[in-house]
Amino acid sequence: MIINITDTEQAVMRIIWTKKRATGREIVEEAQLSHDWSASTIKTLIRRLTDKEMIAVDKSEKVFTYVPVVAENEATDYNANRFFDSVCDAYKGTLLTALIKDEPLSKTDIQNIRAILDEREASAPDQVACHCLHEDDDSCAMVHH
Repeated sequence: MIINITDTEQAVMRIIWTKKRATGREIVEEAQLSHDWSASTIKTLIRRLTDKEMIAVDKSEKVFTYVPVVAENEATDYNANRFFDSVCDAYKGTLLTALIKDEPLSKTDIQNIRAILDEREASAPDQVACHCLHEDDDSCAMVHH
């Protein structure tokens, strides 16, 4: 399944993932707490997410209720992998370092990351090659960043 959603759709999905199921009114109210969006804009986002089969409509009750079809971790992993696939290989280490430095991490997260890095260190190359173009690494803007 392709999970291609915009940042605004992601914001609506976050509400539905958190609530597990939500009426249109609940989604609109919650979204308007943190975004300057009209109700019609939010309803359009809900319709798009339904069309993309990211959410389903439960019509069994008097008020339509929206439920996630795609799990949050599945969508997050897909989008993160898609983003990292678009980044220069030679820059991925720098980017991961910045993320580890700046993002909130628990002690367990840090221990897990450390264990993975210790395991990978033995077989890691001295330098990761750029694969952006079919030229040598000297042409890579990210290597010299």
